[in-house]
This record gives sequence, C-alpha cells and structure tokens, in this order.
Amino acid sequence: MMARQQRILDLIEQLENLFNGSPWFGPTWIETLEKIPSEAVNFRLSKGASIAGLLGHVVAWREYVARQLQGQEDVDLLPGADWPVDTVDDRKWQDLVKQLVGLQQELLEGLSELPASMLDETVPGRAYTWAFMIQGLIDHDAYHLGQINLLLKQVLPDPEERN
Repeated sequence: MMARQQRILDLIEQLENLFNGSPWFGPTWIETLEKIPSEAVNFRLSKGASIAGLLGHVVAWREYVARQLQGQEDVDLLPGADWPVDTVDDRKWQDLVKQLVGLQQELLEGLSELPASMLDETVPGRAYTWAFMIQGLIDHDAYHLGQINLLLKQVLPDPEERN
C-alpha cells in the first residue's frame, strides 16, 4: 500500500514539476507560455500543427484525464476532438492558457483524491490502468511542450530569449 501511495505522490510531483517546477530537460509550461508572443501562437512549420494547435491538443487530453479522475461516465474524445484548434485569435489563445492552468489544478486534485489502490486497476471502459493513463498524460505533456519550444525557437531568434 505504501508503494502505491508513493506512486501517487511521484505522479503529482511530475505534474507539478512539468507545469511550474524545475524539470531537468528544459522550461516548464509556465516559463514557455510566458515567452510566447501573441503574434507567434499560430506559427507552424510546413504542414505541422501550430503552437496554438499543440496547446489545444494538450488541453483536450488533459480534459479527458481530468474527467476520468472525476468519475464521469462515457468520457471520450470524438474523432478530431483531440486537435480542436489550429489557428486562434488572441482571446481564444488566452482561453486555452486559462484552460491549461485550470486543468492543472483539476488534475492535481483528482490525482490526490484517487485511492492508491486504484492505480493498478483498469480505467472503466478502457484497456489500460490509471497509472498508465496518468503517466501517459505526463509523457504526452512533455513531448508536446518540447514541440512548442522548438517552434518557439524559430520565432525568437535572439539567444537570450531562448533560454
């Protein structure tokens, strides 16, 4: 039981660290979002997703996991819903950032209320465990945060602004 409780605490720490802590691999969500000028949110390379599109994708999956943690039935992403935006205006961008911040709190609360004994249980209606889903969300966040930072380096050419 203690090992499972420690796993919950480790997952919470990973979420917090990635969001506004000191990850070893680079900037956090908050550091990154603070560096993105409004004129860059729709920037993309070739046919890839824009910075806004990537953030919308992250928000959609965080919403999915948060609803699962809240015990909502029939939580699913309809086809295409995991990429809900591509280009946005300033208001929509600010809404996405607010959603990310709000979902961080919801995820932390949901995870802290998840009984440790459930970590190895299957998420209702899915073929994976709670631990797998939550670790997957953290990995997914880190992956897309890296993509956003790579795009950001293309629009912030000054090395001082890229740190």
